Amino acid sequence: MNTLLLISPLVLICVIGYLSVRLKLVNQQQSNVLAQICFSVLIPLFLFKSTYQANLSDSISLPWFASFYVPVVFVFLAGYWVNVTFFKKTQKAATIRALVGSYSNTVLVAIPILSTILPVETAAQAFVIIGFHSAVLFTLTEILLYGKGLSALLSGIKNPIVLSIFSGLFCNLIGLPIPQLIMDPIALLSQSAIALALFGLGASMNFMPIKGNRFTAISLSTTKLMVLPAAVLLFANQFLHLSQEQALISVMLTASPTGAACYLLANQHKESVDVAATTVVLSTALCPLSYWFWIEYLL
Repeated sequence: MNTLLLISPLVLICVIGYLSVRLKLVNQQQSNVLAQICFSVLIPLFLFKSTYQANLSDSISLPWFASFYVPVVFVFLAGYWVNVTFFKKTQKAATIRALVGSYSNTVLVAIPILSTILPVETAAQAFVIIGFHSAVLFTLTEILLYGKGLSALLSGIKNPIVLSIFSGLFCNLIGLPIPQLIMDPIALLSQSAIALALFGLGASMNFMPIKGNRFTAISLSTTKLMVLPAAVLLFANQFLHLSQEQALISVMLTASPTGAACYLLANQHKESVDVAATTVVLSTALCPLSYWFWIEYLL
């Protein structure tokens, strides 16, 4: 498989989004509106359609879920412990950095990649796995920051991405017939979701305040792009004995760059904002190389 041919169009769309801002074809307000449309409408419709039409004959098993969530939580907690014990960071700083090193941009990056290298019906099974992703990590973050995580859990469940995934899954499981009159416009809108999401991701890179802490950002990017996927692969193969396809999906989900939500959370708590922003940009820039490595290794 020529991995570069698979990844190049996706990277090019991000580059076009980035250049569109640099050339003043798109401003920050327009970029923000595009991001809002993608997250609130287009991507949820794409995920609903994909999970509704997914082939669930091979049921998504508990070991498959574990192959994703156990290493993610382990790396999060290990990152927190290392920052507190060895780098003498405060509890708040250690928590934010642990999140930055383990939280994946599954929606804007992993979904397009998986939809490219796998049939959509198969990739849609992965979309079910990520349904709890934000809720789990943001709840852990809130627990370490404040000793409570219920609000983060409820917020994650109410997220339109999560609602669309589980709505599509529910309709699929009960065999609810949806008229073609409804599915056709959903399909048309879904076709634009991935491209516009990648374009918006590239555009948003212009507005991240990159500054300082490059060594920390490199360390966290390496953890995110290489260490976490390696932990997933080891756990999946040595302890869970998953199929090659299941292991591939779990690895690719965790090989995504750090999600921009980490920067928003860091900014909200006024802690390690520069580290979060720099890591988001750096890991996004490096993820084509890490994806190339993992796809070549696994396929």
